[in-house]
Amino acid sequence: MPLLIAALLMTSFSFATMTVGKVDCPVQFEGRVEDFIKGVGTSSAFATQTVVFKTLSALKGEVGDQVAVEVLEHGPFELERGEDYHVQLREGRVCWIEKI
Repeated sequence: MPLLIAALLMTSFSFATMTVGKVDCPVQFEGRVEDFIKGVGTSSAFATQTVVFKTLSALKGEVGDQVAVEVLEHGPFELERGEDYHVQLREGRVCWIEKI
């Protein structure tokens, strides 16, 4: 009986680890950072800034010529003006950004 319970627990954990990587980001594009717009009066750890991307190519979903995305100013993504990035969005929020 203990072996059966252990086997069930191990299979549920492996199923959870397999499905975590499948995040659906319906909007994906490649873009170049054109400008940063900092929020007025925000200096906390959760301060945000708006990053304006010039769209180079739309990979998935509908994307305009320019896309403005709000990100944490001191967050996990370090963006530089003039650099190209692969951006993934869901409902206007960032799923992932990586440098090309």
